[in-house]
Amino acid sequence: MVKGLFKLPLRGLEGFLNSVFMLMNVSLKSPTYTCISKRLKTSKS
Repeated sequence: MVKGLFKLPLRGLEGFLNSVFMLMNVSLKSPTYTCISKRLKTSKS
């Protein structure tokens, strides 16, 4: 959903989410771009 909203490539999406988490002072990390890619493929089928 975030990828479609901001029209980012997967690597850019990973960095964007990490930046948002850092700004919110939340100790989370976004999934790697390869994990996002695999989930994207399984959700479309």
